[in-house]
Amino acid sequence: MDKQHAHTETIQKILSGARWAVVLRLIGQAISWVSTIIVVRFISPEDYGLNAMLEAPAELLLLLSTLGLDLALVRAKTVTEGELRSVFGWLLVINSILFLAYFFGATLIAAYFNEPRLELLGRVLAFVFLLTPFRAVPNALLDRELKFKLRAFVELIANVSASIATLTLAIWGAGVWALVLGVMINRILLTTLLMILQPWIIVPSLSFSAVRGMMTLGGVMFLWISLVLIADKLAILIAGPILGAELLGIFEVTFQFALLPLVKVMPVINPIMFPAFSKFQDQRHLATHYLEKSLGLVALGLFPVMLGTASIAQEFVATVLGEKWLPVATPLALLSVAMPFRMTTSFLRPVLNSMGRPDLSLRSVIVALFVLLPLVTIGSYQGVIGLVAAIATTELIVVFATILLARAALDITLAKIGKSIRPAIVSSSVMALCVLAVKFAFGHQSGLVWLLLEIAVGAAVYYLMLRVFYEKLLGDAIGLFLGRRKS
Repeated sequence: MDKQHAHTETIQKILSGARWAVVLRLIGQAISWVSTIIVVRFISPEDYGLNAMLEAPAELLLLLSTLGLDLALVRAKTVTEGELRSVFGWLLVINSILFLAYFFGATLIAAYFNEPRLELLGRVLAFVFLLTPFRAVPNALLDRELKFKLRAFVELIANVSASIATLTLAIWGAGVWALVLGVMINRILLTTLLMILQPWIIVPSLSFSAVRGMMTLGGVMFLWISLVLIADKLAILIAGPILGAELLGIFEVTFQFALLPLVKVMPVINPIMFPAFSKFQDQRHLATHYLEKSLGLVALGLFPVMLGTASIAQEFVATVLGEKWLPVATPLALLSVAMPFRMTTSFLRPVLNSMGRPDLSLRSVIVALFVLLPLVTIGSYQGVIGLVAAIATTELIVVFATILLARAALDITLAKIGKSIRPAIVSSSVMALCVLAVKFAFGHQSGLVWLLLEIAVGAAVYYLMLRVFYEKLLGDAIGLFLGRRKS
């Protein structure tokens, strides 16, 4: 009975903090989303291409900035003061080395992509490494204590402020500098706010024995995250020199807008998922139950956005992004159709990590790399469409491989996963078909009014589908979000 009571209290604590975190992060992401759409109108494809060339190696190096120590802090059952001091000390050393590597390596990056402008941009961006230890440690401590609300509040302020700054700089004609300085402002604000709202600074230590166990625990998870990002940036690293800045910019914007629902929502969910599922790492059946429920609810919110984007891509690009971005429309529609596969994979991997099986996530990423590398190499020579086709094919193969691998840690099957996301798939597909039918009946129209009409038709059809065929699920989702239902 005591065990059941503790289990219920844990779930309620997670849900209570998660609701606030979701609301705050969604507000921030919505503002960021709107800002991104507006910023695109003021920045050229070439500037986006330059930013993609700059970010790809930076994000790969950022993987080394924590070595999985932050994840190990979250997952460890107990953390001593000595371990915390050592984690902070080693993070300071690691990130100082990475700062120097990127600062002086900016010359090599510029030479690889044959873009001299990248050298100065890279040296400015290098300073994000010096800020990493001051974010990683407090974030891990907040996650350990399930203080999702406070962390989400800090991220909201930083993201909104950075979005406003980026938009202002873009309107002033700063070009690629608007994107780079926006990242710097975000990281500086995150660091400052965490130090003010959650004082934590400690004297660093370099005791290796204190962090040896954590490095072992976080090592595989670190390797998994590294390979995930390598897989994401592989297309840019391979295609960049082949396509050039302008075509790479078109691909980058296509990829960015196809990923937008995931990029804006998964950062809301992931900081909750890892510490939450870690509480049930020894209770396989409960973890499976909550996985199926969570995946179904997240799909209910994301699938209609993804398939909806595919059905209105032409009108969206012409009306919102502007005529100069019209080449984005067709690849955006194709890539958006593949995003539900990516969402499912992105949901499963963190759960496997929290269950103590990062090796399974690692295998999933290795499969992705083996499939993606040859396809992207071939696709790059076929232009943006070839690159998009390579990525879409990879997502389809990887999601099935990940589900099969996950059976070693969870009681899931392809049938169970299909059942949990079936309401979202069916309702979203009917919605997309109705929008396409309206377009076919009235011909391809343009303008903001027609775009809003298509969105309204899609939203109405989706709601009616859920209301008629999945009323209980819809009620559960609304009730859970508003806190009107128990776990």
